[in-house]
Amino acid sequence: MLEILVTYLMIGVVFIIIVDWTTEYARKRGLPVPTNSEFDNSMRLLAIVVWPLGLLFFVKGYIQERYFNDKKK
Repeated sequence: MLEILVTYLMIGVVFIIIVDWTTEYARKRGLPVPTNSEFDNSMRLLAIVVWPLGLLFFVKGYIQERYFNDKKK
């Protein structure tokens, strides 16, 4: 049981690291990053615990921007 919990939390930590990296990468590339996408430590902790929901929203937003964005590139 402890192994499952530790694995679940570690996946959450990796997820948050990836989200932070992609947000910083987008900002460096000059892409618009909403100000509410910044996580403070309490939001990071919450996101680590409920990472499957965060992953769902992350993938949904990526697909919408990548494939259904009306702007011409």
